[in-house]
Order: sequence, then structure tokens, then C-alpha cells
Amino acid sequence: MCIIVTCGPGCEPIDEVRFLSNSSTGELGSLLASELKQHGFEVLCLRSRLATYPVAQHVEVIPFLTNDELAEIFQQLSTKEDVAAIFHAAALCDYRVEKVTAMDGSTLNLEKIPTSIGRLNLTLEPSLKVIAQLRACFPHALLVGWKYEVSGTREEADQKAQQQIEKYQLDASIANGPATTGHFDLMLRDESRHALSSKKELAHFLVTWLQDTLPQTP
Repeated sequence: MCIIVTCGPGCEPIDEVRFLSNSSTGELGSLLASELKQHGFEVLCLRSRLATYPVAQHVEVIPFLTNDELAEIFQQLSTKEDVAAIFHAAALCDYRVEKVTAMDGSTLNLEKIPTSIGRLNLTLEPSLKVIAQLRACFPHALLVGWKYEVSGTREEADQKAQQQIEKYQLDASIANGPATTGHFDLMLRDESRHALSSKKELAHFLVTWLQDTLPQTP
């Protein structure tokens, strides 16, 4: 019985040196992967190369950078018959660079864009939505997503997590971020909510929930 956990920030290149990313450290996913391993689960951690929070040495890690790379890894793992659950905690990029142009409108396709070119224009396009592919790849696994919200009320953040469950056919979604005032609200398909106050508390609760939910546990 294998549990997959994703963690860390996504990355989308501007050139071969620079990239778009975010401030995720991968802490929550790393804590969860370690907690699951300690409770006897087979754990596979799909970890961003940019993640700075360490994962326990005994956890198997597959590194990724971009959304496309992570999606390809999931496609490869979709033939693995014993995947029981996926916790998709990685903070992937919502946008990727479609093209880079100089101020005169010329497109730049350089390995490293020199600063002598001056100001640049980046044209962004929506990046691949990895979470949208998970149910097709893993039709029988428990799927858990994360919904990070900066603005709005806690109730609105919880509602968006519930909408994520319906949109992507998830079993649960965790609302977090400034909108939830530091809490982690685990929303389930039946619209029940479990409020956790820290990443460690959430990781422990998710392991217990998984043990109670899966038909067979370690």
C-alpha cells in the first residue's frame, strides 16, 4: 500500500538561469511524509528540487521542478497498482512563461538573457493543472488537495476548498493561508470540517484519518 505526497514549490523557467516560483518550503508535505513512514506506510515523496525543508532520510524521494515534470511522474506512477492515497501539498505555479520579449517587441530565446537588453516583457499563460489529472490517473485512490487563500473570510476559504473537491473529484481538500487565520481546515466530501491549528497537528490528524478511512492499514 503506497501513499504519495507532493511537496515544495513549483518552478517555471524564464530562461535557463531564471525562473518563476513561490515561497513554499515544502515543510508540510515533508512532515506528512515522515509521519506516514513512522506509522508503517510505504511513502513516495514527490519533492520539488527547490524545497528547503528536509524530509526524513528513510522516505523515498522523486525530485521535480515544473508542473509538466510532476505530471509526467504521476503518469508513470499511474501503472502502480498499490497507490492508496495521494496528498497533493506541493505549491505549484499557476502561470508559466509563454514568451519573453524586449522593449522593441523582438522575442528572446537565449540561454541567459543579458541585463544589457534592458527592460523585458513576460507573457504568461496558465500552467498545466496537475490536480485536474489525478482522478483519471488514480481512479480508486483517496485524493487530497490544498487550497491556499490569501484574502476573504475563513468561511469563504472553506467554501473554495469544498468547490475544489467537487471540481476535481477529490475526497478532501485543506483550506489554509492568511484567510483561515493560521488554521488548517480539512474539508471532506460530506462537507464536514476538521480544524487543525498547526502543520504538525494536521500531519498527525491526516495519518489517523487515513488509517480510519482505508479498508486495510499497516
